[in-house]
Amino acid sequence: MTDLERKLAEALRGQAGEVTPDLDAAWAEQQRRQRRPSRRRRAAVWVAPLAAVLVVLTSVLLATELNTAQPPPPQPATQAGQELVLTKPEISLPLSFSGEPKALIDFAGQTNTWTSYASQSLDNTGRPVFCIEALPKGAIHGGTDSNFGTESPSCVPVSGYPVSAGYVGKNGGPLPAGKAVFLVDRTVHTLRLYDAAGDLSQARAVAAVDLGQVFLADVNPGSPPVRFEVS
Repeated sequence: MTDLERKLAEALRGQAGEVTPDLDAAWAEQQRRQRRPSRRRRAAVWVAPLAAVLVVLTSVLLATELNTAQPPPPQPATQAGQELVLTKPEISLPLSFSGEPKALIDFAGQTNTWTSYASQSLDNTGRPVFCIEALPKGAIHGGTDSNFGTESPSCVPVSGYPVSAGYVGKNGGPLPAGKAVFLVDRTVHTLRLYDAAGDLSQARAVAAVDLGQVFLADVNPGSPPVRFEVS
């Protein structure tokens, strides 16, 4: 082999070494890549537990809010019936009684037993009024016997219906404390009364006059009726 042929052969072997793949190095790189987890795999390793923790914390927070949340304030109870407005009684009016007074109840005074009466009358202007007076038991209305206390008779102007007048009893009055009397329309069969606390008193019909029916009720002393229902 000449020198030229030898140099050509060495050049070809050198070029062959440059282009021939290094199989051992390539295999080693492939093994290294397989052993190293991908970014996605590494992310999944810590993201999944974190998501589970967040779900648990959210559930705990919601449960805590439900347990500690203040309940809504209670709505005010609906009050039964209509407002009862009683006109202030007028005392010792010049009166013109018509019809027979209706006995309501007997009660004890300091020395005698008295009887409360309800009656209808006209004042000096001709206005109809509903009156309560007290006389010694057995006394004749219009006689010489004095009335009980200084507020007998007490008269209330008659207004609209169904409850057109009323009087709540008191100490020293012509009707004792714990009692109330009302003038109502003739069509009324039941009269229910409520005080400011909502306590119920059932009135009962005890008499009739030309202006309507007279109902008597037991009420709480010091807590007069403020609302009513009729049927």
